[in-house]
Amino acid sequence: MTDGSAPPTDFSLADEWEDVEANRTVRERVYEVATTLTEPTAVGDVAERADCGKEGARTHLEWLVDLGVLEKVADNPALFTRHEPYFEFRRVTELARDAGSADALDERLDAYRERADALSEHFDAATPDAVVLDDVPDAEFEDAADKLGEWRTVERRLREVRLAKLRFEGGRGASSSVGP
Repeated sequence: MTDGSAPPTDFSLADEWEDVEANRTVRERVYEVATTLTEPTAVGDVAERADCGKEGARTHLEWLVDLGVLEKVADNPALFTRHEPYFEFRRVTELARDAGSADALDERLDAYRERADALSEHFDAATPDAVVLDDVPDAEFEDAADKLGEWRTVERRLREVRLAKLRFEGGRGASSSVGP
């Protein structure tokens, strides 16, 4: 805009986002909800969150089960939850693909190991599961719970980066036999 004119006033990111949201298919909306299902969830709840009918939601939920994205944990009523190995597989695949080199993955492993060691020392425990928060004074409980959650996340990321390194070395960044 070198001519000094003002930007168009009808441009709105909010309006653009609303258009994108309004044009999503039922399948896209159900998939979006499905990726958040950490607890067994009924078809009706998914349908409500995805703004669609129960039968449309059911069809797409069953399709996601067939793909391995979801698990059907009960039949009557039908309850669905995320299939965590699928999501771990995707995270590991992405880590391996984006790593660039085994050295980059080694650097990540070193950083996560260092943080896990520091948290282990902080709690004076070998694993997050060995920590008992009942012994923590009330004034320190929130901080301790946050650190414990961080340690669990660090341990999960360590596992994922190790798997990514195996995948990277097995296929030089391509998908290998490490799968869901």
